Amino acid sequence: MTDPSSAAPVEVRIAFWNAWLLSPRLWSTGPRLPGLAGWFGPAVEERAPLVGRAVAGRFDVVAFSECFERSEQDAVARAWPGATLVAGPQRSRTRPQGSGLATLVRPDLPVVRTARHAFRTGGDLRDSDTFATKGAQLVAVRVADHLPPIEVASTHLFAGGDLFPVPGADDATRHHAARMRQVDELVAFLEAEHDPASPLLLVGDFNVSAHDTDPTLPEPQARYRDLAERLARLGLVDLWAGHGIGPGHTCTFTDAADLPPDPDEPDRVADDPSADPATSPGERIDYLWLATPMGMRIEVERPRRWSFTGRGVPGGPAGSLSDHLALSVTLQLSA
Repeated sequence: MTDPSSAAPVEVRIAFWNAWLLSPRLWSTGPRLPGLAGWFGPAVEERAPLVGRAVAGRFDVVAFSECFERSEQDAVARAWPGATLVAGPQRSRTRPQGSGLATLVRPDLPVVRTARHAFRTGGDLRDSDTFATKGAQLVAVRVADHLPPIEVASTHLFAGGDLFPVPGADDATRHHAARMRQVDELVAFLEAEHDPASPLLLVGDFNVSAHDTDPTLPEPQARYRDLAERLARLGLVDLWAGHGIGPGHTCTFTDAADLPPDPDEPDRVADDPSADPATSPGERIDYLWLATPMGMRIEVERPRRWSFTGRGVPGGPAGSLSDHLALSVTLQLSA
C-alpha cells in the first residue's frame, strides 16, 4: 500500500466568476419579464454558452454567481459536457429571484457532499437585492483517494441601493452593516457544515472593496479588515493578498485598456506589480479565501484574473465576457 504522505502532490484548479447572467423570468420556467430584454444584463442568452465554453476543461471546479435562472445554469453546463452542476439556493415566495450561485465540477471528479444556506438578513425595500435569495453553498469534491475532499464554498453578498432614490438608499455604512450580518451567517453556516479535516476554499463576490474610497472611513482598508477579521474565525486567509501580483481589481472597468491581455494567455489579464490600488482602474471585491487543515500541505500558485475577451458578445463595458473578471487559483495538495 502506498504511504499517502509520500504520494505526489495533487493539483486542483479552482475558479470563481460573477457571470452577470441576469434576465429574470416571471416564474422559474416561464417567459422573461416582458419588454426588459437586456435591461438587467446584456445578451444573456448569447453569453451563457460562451461562459460555459470559456471555463470548460480549463479548471476542475468553477463557482459562479449571477447565474440566476435555471435556463442560464443549464446553458452554461451544456457547454461543458459531463460536468456536474450544483445549484445554490433557489427563489421563494418572498424572494422572486434565486441566489444566482451555481458550481460546475469536472466530469471525472465525484461530488461527495453539498449544503446550501439562504441568508435571513439583508437590506430592505430600498435595495434591489432584497428580491434575490442571497446565500451560500458548499460543494465537497474528491480529488484523490488518499486525500480528504476539498470543500469549495461560494457566496454573493448584498450590494445595496439600486432601486428607489429615497433617503438612505445609497448609505454605504448601512450597506456594509447588512453585509457583515450576512458574513456572520456565512461563518455560522460554514462552522456547521465544514469538515475540519478538509481544505476549505471560500470564493465569491463580497461587495467589499479591498481599497474603499469612501471619505467617511478612517482609512481605505477599514471595511476590508472588518470582513477579514470575521472570516479569520475559520482560519481563512485572502489568497490575493498573500500570493497575487498587483491590486487584483476585478470589476468596474470602463475601457479595454484597463484589461491588458497576458502575453502568455490572452484570456487572462496581465498583472502590474507596481500598480497602485488607489489609482488603478476598477476595484477588488471578488475574493478567494483558503483555510488549510492540520495534517495537510497546500502550495498556492499565483492567483490569476480572466477577462475572456474577443468572444463576439461582450458583457462588460471594457469588452470582457462579464462585467466582472473571473479569479482562479491552482492548489497543490499533499498529506
